[in-house]
Amino acid sequence: MVLDLLGESPDGLTVGEIARRLDVHPSTASRLLGTVAAGGLIERDATTQRFRIGARVVGMAAAAVDRLPVVSQARPQLEHLSAVTSETVNLAIRDGFHVVYVDQVTPAQTVVMASWVGRRSPLHASSSGKVLVAFGDPALEDAVVRRALEAVTPRTIVSPAKLRQVWALTRRQGYATSSGELEEGLITIAAPVMVDGRAVAAISVSGPAFRLPQSDIPRLGHDVIDAARAASLRMAGR
Repeated sequence: MVLDLLGESPDGLTVGEIARRLDVHPSTASRLLGTVAAGGLIERDATTQRFRIGARVVGMAAAAVDRLPVVSQARPQLEHLSAVTSETVNLAIRDGFHVVYVDQVTPAQTVVMASWVGRRSPLHASSSGKVLVAFGDPALEDAVVRRALEAVTPRTIVSPAKLRQVWALTRRQGYATSSGELEEGLITIAAPVMVDGRAVAAISVSGPAFRLPQSDIPRLGHDVIDAARAASLRMAGR
């Protein structure tokens, strides 16, 4: 649970914040954090006193990601899509009610943005999450809308009825979008990597709104669909 909380908080959390989220006394949270930190799984910033995921977890995660078949099979498509669009491209998989970003390609001529690899985001707020729900297990839709959905930004869709409409549209057009729903000013377009009729991953292209106008989204949507289909074929051939 502690690792989950810190994984969702890139800036780290204080003992008090963790105690409130776990609904325990601060002294209990402090003892728990001390135990986990002793194993190298988390670390404390000496300046801010905030706990963050430790280097050992990063190394373990990197080793696990490298063994995921979809990462190696989709990598050529990520590189091609990034070259075609001149934008950052990500590969994501589902972990419960979140997506986890497991690979990223950034154009060489672009100022390098912060890596999303290892980050988690809610299924309902990201384009990757939307396609993983829309093309995943049908029971997942009901499970998502039964939750108390977080408004990550003022534009995040939290209405169950609206989300069902979005998922239906995603199935019809083959891709999903997120416009300022995950981060202010960020546009993402994603399509599913399919195996045996179900989405096992999502490929997305992302960039700032000033560089990705609404008029470009249909074209980018088809570019992402092409990349995801090619990755699906590679997965099937594997």
